[in-house]
Amino acid sequence: MTKIKVIGDILSGKYQPTLTGNPTVDAALVDRFCQKLAIALHLDRTMVQAEHHWNLQLNPEWIYLVDSKILQDSDRIIPAHNVVGINHTDLLRGQTKTTEQKLTKFLTTQPSLK
Repeated sequence: MTKIKVIGDILSGKYQPTLTGNPTVDAALVDRFCQKLAIALHLDRTMVQAEHHWNLQLNPEWIYLVDSKILQDSDRIIPAHNVVGINHTDLLRGQTKTTEQKLTKFLTTQPSLK
């Protein structure tokens, strides 16, 4: 089954971008986005998780939905088959429709994930 990690902020390590600058608010926004996405995709909530302390390592068993601003601002994230950029504003507002469409397209064009 597909597992999804949502990265909208990174609260630890040398590279620490945030959504709003307030860690508590950022965590709540990303968590809410994960919940809404899980419901929209008819997945168990444990299959869509926020990753607030991401160390920039990619696990091939996960799909990473990464805030587009993090992708633009970081030369540390190497493009990979399991990374999908998501709209910063959609993440802030909890709007999942565009991400659902991207993810559906992504899943139909990618080789099977574990």
